[in-house]
Amino acid sequence: MRTNTIYILFALLFGFTFVNAQKTEGKKGLLYFASFESSKDDLVKQNPYIIGAVKTIKWANIEKEEGVYDWSSIDQLIESWAKYGKKVVLRIQWVTSGYWKDPMSKTPTPQWVWKKGAKFAYHAPSETEIPLFWDPIYQRYALHFLSKVAGRYDNNPNVLFIDITPGAETNPFRFRTIIKKDPDFKKEFVTVVASDGRKYSEELWQATVLDWLPKASGLFKKLPTEVALNKGSLFDNNNFELFGEQAVKCGMYIGQNGLSGNRYTKNESGKVQLLSKWAKKTKIFFEMVGSTSTDVGSLKEVMDAAYRGKCSFLNVYAKDVEKATKGFPEYDKSYEEALKYGSNLLKESY
Repeated sequence: MRTNTIYILFALLFGFTFVNAQKTEGKKGLLYFASFESSKDDLVKQNPYIIGAVKTIKWANIEKEEGVYDWSSIDQLIESWAKYGKKVVLRIQWVTSGYWKDPMSKTPTPQWVWKKGAKFAYHAPSETEIPLFWDPIYQRYALHFLSKVAGRYDNNPNVLFIDITPGAETNPFRFRTIIKKDPDFKKEFVTVVASDGRKYSEELWQATVLDWLPKASGLFKKLPTEVALNKGSLFDNNNFELFGEQAVKCGMYIGQNGLSGNRYTKNESGKVQLLSKWAKKTKIFFEMVGSTSTDVGSLKEVMDAAYRGKCSFLNVYAKDVEKATKGFPEYDKSYEEALKYGSNLLKESY
């Protein structure tokens, strides 16, 4: 009781920033990936080992016309989870893949942005419009949109944090789907000219990401921001550490997609040391590479990998959460036990 009184006194003296920090600072746990095909069943929201959901946002779904915003789908999802005392993570996907099942993944940027003069690379086999993130016209309108997101959700207590990663996990486009199927697309991508005449280079991309992180994160005063890291390069550079250090300097959370059960062992001791250093200053967010399989590993193995990577938040695929939730036809007790195990494990992490 005395401790709570002290907190209140601090809040009265110094404003509400301290109170807001208290709401998010101690929160850790497992998140449900509310993807395009995920279940809307309230059974998931009642799972005791899930603290909330991850919701992806595509700019083109919200601002179809310049200056006209439709937040209804996001608001409804946040409200539906808040009824169960749980929070939502928002993830803006600027760069997507047309190979995904969501049809809007082909055109994540509103068409009016191209009419303003911003340029994009087009991957014909997947019909994907890939914005050139360094294009000054694109950035101007993207940052304006992000300011509107901040204006709406920065003070929302039911939003846990927001992913504002430039590009595709700091890569210039989606390697896992596009390059995997079409490795020659790299050659085409580097020839595309932005509105100011610049083409892709390793130096340009590095400067673009380093510049974006403080600009974008600075729009949010209370809501924590997060960047999902990858190699961060089209060719030989590896900017994982450079971009991560910049994110930590900006007060952002660190994320990484592609977690499987065999990650962060002795073979990746250098990356574990890096994550350990960052975890002392911020929070670490991981997403599974896919639902559990022979390649991904068992759910328990993924939980162990998350712990080795100093994870505070783990985004679990919908299929695995549904298998771990009583009431679904595919319920499997071993999956529920793995979720419980992971929930307890993450509470012990940094």
